[in-house]
Amino acid sequence: MGSVVICLDEVLNRNVAIKFVHSTTHQRRMRDELAALLKMRSKHVVQIYDILRFDDDDIGLVQEFIDGQDLFEGYRIPSSADCFYKLLWQIASGISDIHALGVIHRDIKPNNMKTDPEGVIKIFDFGLARDAGPSAMTIGFVGTKGFAAPELFASRASFTNAIDTYAFGSTALFLATGSLPDELMEMPPVPSRSGYFSDIRFALPHEIAVILDSCIAAAPDDRPPMSIVRDVLAKHLLFDKHQALVVFEENASYLNSASRSVDLNLPTIGRVEIHYDGLVFRVTTVSGEVFINNRPVVAGDILPGSCVVALGGPDRRANFRKFITFDLSHPEIVL
Repeated sequence: MGSVVICLDEVLNRNVAIKFVHSTTHQRRMRDELAALLKMRSKHVVQIYDILRFDDDDIGLVQEFIDGQDLFEGYRIPSSADCFYKLLWQIASGISDIHALGVIHRDIKPNNMKTDPEGVIKIFDFGLARDAGPSAMTIGFVGTKGFAAPELFASRASFTNAIDTYAFGSTALFLATGSLPDELMEMPPVPSRSGYFSDIRFALPHEIAVILDSCIAAAPDDRPPMSIVRDVLAKHLLFDKHQALVVFEENASYLNSASRSVDLNLPTIGRVEIHYDGLVFRVTTVSGEVFINNRPVVAGDILPGSCVVALGGPDRRANFRKFITFDLSHPEIVL
């Protein structure tokens, strides 16, 4: 679609990549890429610095330069499940950031990702990007075999964020195994089963395997939002690192990997036990009148974040109710 030249920014003393498009056939795609990248403020998406315009209508896009091989050229099977989660979480975070701005990348694949010197994965090459919405439609297939969703092969394809989710699922499977099954290499692909991620070299928790499999679902509506995929991966990356500050009757304590359970009891009125399993803070036992953020509680409920647990219903007088605050930490993922 054009050429890329590596240049030195003499003002800031840094290398930049300038992408040129010389053919007017691709000018519209360059404008799409430009509009998308101008919106990006993501750690996992390449940053655009400047735009060059020339008398012959050529455009040069000055952007962050990431040295080294892309994830296809430099492919290595992850050494552990934890390394795999970190890889996928970064990609899912970048795609989620793109989608949050109403933009579809439309060419997610290992070739369009690089790792910067600090170990951060960056998504680049928005040459196929289109704004999401009712006008997001194209005539004829444009995409990459193995990573393009089935709906893109229709003669007049209307597409949504789900095409990036499908490409993410294919990318995840490639990064886990080094190849894609024959049915996913068909044109159009024919996802014919579940359990693609049960065949990889390291065992994945059921929740992760299921959500990654759902990314490759044949029907767009069966694929999850990338923000959900990102959050599931983050939860497992932070296994046993979460912490809740519990304040009950002016006494503060912590619920974490060293102290996993707390039993809160107001005799004759309500009792609840909350347990941290390394992933979530879950109600394991409940009896009587117990509410979380004014909603009745049942065993199995997960604390929704910072919240208030009330022992005693709202129809009781204040001196017959007790309130316990939970302030859940949000630890940062360290790459």
